Amino acid sequence: MSSPDERAVVEAYLDAVGRLDLPAIEATFAEDVELVLPYAPPGFPKVSRGRTEAMKVYPEGVMEPMRFADYRIDALEGRPGEWVAEYTSDTVVIPTGRPYRNTYISRFTVRDGRITRLAEFFDPVVLVTALGGEVSMP
Repeated sequence: MSSPDERAVVEAYLDAVGRLDLPAIEATFAEDVELVLPYAPPGFPKVSRGRTEAMKVYPEGVMEPMRFADYRIDALEGRPGEWVAEYTSDTVVIPTGRPYRNTYISRFTVRDGRITRLAEFFDPVVLVTALGGEVSMP
């Protein structure tokens, strides 16, 4: 069974990214964390292994704090340490000045008080357009 302490780790991660507090984000990750971004557009890694590589996904100077909100965090029944979270962001991309508002669903694996795997699913079109790109139908 998943524990409230594991839920607190997921919430600490979301709060830290919401503030773009890099040391606090790093503190939630296990040394061998695997960060998976299946829908990441070109230029973003789809898989980062290890804390050092995972932290490169959170560059400074690209976005204002993400202001994650509307958390819904649920334990996966029968899968100890496994969590699913739904949440939103509301920020601005610094180089373009464009708003970035997205919705996310993420799956977390928490072991020994740290995130060992995080798979984050978001709408890549929203990200691309906020970064100044275009996506259009052919």
